[in-house]
Amino acid sequence: MVRLIGFAAAVAVAAFSASLTAQPAHEMPRPAYPARLADQSLILGLAATSQNLVAVGERGHVLTSTDGVEWTQADFVPVQSTLTRVTYADGRLWAVGHDSTIIHSYDYGATWSLQYFEPEWEKPLLDVHFFDRRNGVAIGAYGLLMRTVDAGRNWQVLDMADLVTSEAIDWAEAAEDFFDEDDLYEDEIWVDDDGDVDDDFYDADLDFDRGCYEFMECHLNAFLDLGNGRQMIAAERGYGFRSTDGGESWESFRFPYGGSMFGLLALPQDQIMAFGLRGHVQLSSDFGDQWEVLDTRLQSSLKGGTLDSRGRPLMVGSGAARLRYEPDTGQFSLSEDRLGSDFVTVLMGPNGRVILGGSDGLEHE
Repeated sequence: MVRLIGFAAAVAVAAFSASLTAQPAHEMPRPAYPARLADQSLILGLAATSQNLVAVGERGHVLTSTDGVEWTQADFVPVQSTLTRVTYADGRLWAVGHDSTIIHSYDYGATWSLQYFEPEWEKPLLDVHFFDRRNGVAIGAYGLLMRTVDAGRNWQVLDMADLVTSEAIDWAEAAEDFFDEDDLYEDEIWVDDDGDVDDDFYDADLDFDRGCYEFMECHLNAFLDLGNGRQMIAAERGYGFRSTDGGESWESFRFPYGGSMFGLLALPQDQIMAFGLRGHVQLSSDFGDQWEVLDTRLQSSLKGGTLDSRGRPLMVGSGAARLRYEPDTGQFSLSEDRLGSDFVTVLMGPNGRVILGGSDGLEHE
């Protein structure tokens, strides 16, 4: 279900537009308007609040639901930029996306305000996490890392290359992987300006990838907070970063698999699961010192993950892939449909319902 815009929201849109008339046209974000099929358009992020579920996706679409079945479009969103992730903390929501966009909601996703917007950077934000209602971090393309200590009123803009103070990388092995042309053009997930999944985004030239190899300008794909100051970031081309001091300094490391990891999950017994390109899943029990590459029997890329109602990892990806991991046995169970949706995000909803978002919008099971 998608609700048409009301009078109050229309007034808010008009006021917002009027407030931007003094800015250059190329700097003006455009509010998102209700779309009849918003719940069937590309969805890239899901979050659960204390009151409802929230989904974000292409063209600034934001939808909310109380049951994961019927969805209502937000009354007002200040941007049409594609939104990639959404997070909730202490009664507040933040969503990030293309054009270095950051938006914020006090009312469980009904209306949103703009906190950051910088399209000229051409650096999309790919993940966001808030530790509480004031302290948060957003990460994105080309090593972009942003922090706030005042609920997003102000954001400190940082570069991962400037924050790395140590390295746990075998550079000889990394160089060998880097110049392996068979791996240069893997089917990385990205979203183009029209909101479509673009698997050819990275099909560029060697100089593009060299930025990650030489300057650590890797795209930062996923952020994980493990508590006690420990944080981890999964990046492209097998790179990762970890911190033990709350993100003040970082150490770079390499996953055993040289492709990109798109997600991180915290498991019981202090384990970390990383998942991503071509169905690869890797498991660590020592904060990333050692990684075990697990056999998933899956070739499709895994793009989103969560813990199910029993605390087991559930990962989703291309070809309607659903991959569950049983920690007690170390076994995977897999279902997929090569003709089905490309799932990008997954969340456990009310009554154990699984909420899925991807190329065909929102689904539940």
